[in-house]
Amino acid sequence: MLLPRAEGALARAIRAAGAEVDAVRVTEPRALPFELPGRADWLVLTSAAGVVALTDAGVDLTTLSVRIAAVGRATASAIEAAGAPVDVVPSGRSDAGTLLDALLEASGHTPASAIIAGSALSSPRLADGLTAHGWQVETVHTYTTAPLAEASAARPWPDYDALVLTSGSIAHAVVSLLGLPPEQVAVATLGDPSARASAEAGFRVDAVAATQDGPGVVDALIRALSKEQP
Repeated sequence: MLLPRAEGALARAIRAAGAEVDAVRVTEPRALPFELPGRADWLVLTSAAGVVALTDAGVDLTTLSVRIAAVGRATASAIEAAGAPVDVVPSGRSDAGTLLDALLEASGHTPASAIIAGSALSSPRLADGLTAHGWQVETVHTYTTAPLAEASAARPWPDYDALVLTSGSIAHAVVSLLGLPPEQVAVATLGDPSARASAEAGFRVDAVAATQDGPGVVDALIRALSKEQP
């Protein structure tokens, strides 16, 4: 199968399930200049790359007087690796809707203030949802994602049985670099936002991972290859 992202825990988890994996980067994060607002009740992080963007810019998460929320387990692990505690990690799907519900519950359904730090390409769904519930929200773009000039290690499409798309930017980069896959290549995505963006890019999405971790993606791959939906 093709995993168009760098080697890491996700590739290892899929290999542990018995698959042969080509992990090939097709995009790269590019840091943006930013300033974090002075005060807020919550710092909300929606990707592991966003955590790296903060720490690379010299932000010490351990010194911030905020509660920290992560969209899923992979993002939470990146926060913990930076030495900071994570106050909220939703169970179930790793997406804006699930994180919205978790934040509302954690705040006792009392409006609060939040900084959402992450990609300039992220959907405004979470910010809009919190604002609709009376929250004060500031969105800070810490990085963006751009396609690489080439995918140096990718094999021809007929060699692959499956493809995992972990973001909309990756889906568009794959189309740009490799084109759309043949009909027989099963496609799994990492969450509903990735599924929507992948469909918009022209992919047929066969299964959507419920969680942004190895077990979630392996389950989605099994369903994609068997063409079974949840």
